Amino acid sequence: MSMPALPPPPRWFNATDILSGQVRLHGYPLTFVCVGTLGGLGPRALETTMAAAELLEAQGWRVVSFGEDGRQVFLRREHRPLSPGAPPPVQQSGH
Repeated sequence: MSMPALPPPPRWFNATDILSGQVRLHGYPLTFVCVGTLGGLGPRALETTMAAAELLEAQGWRVVSFGEDGRQVFLRREHRPLSPGAPPPVQQSGH
């Protein structure tokens, strides 16, 4: 009897959760993610999205593109499979 497949980890993350440290993508097993802001338009949403992108770039992610409205950014990282016993791919605290 085989075990049911686990659902894939999420690919969309809130920029404010990235900036606050509530979501950390260290050990994330997939190559592409999208980070964005919920609601709001204009300079504040763009600033939040760009700040999250800059933080992730310092962690080895690279910007692929920004969404037209600046509220989302698409990032890529080299695939790094998890080793046995590694922590979960996405660490969220307080959720």
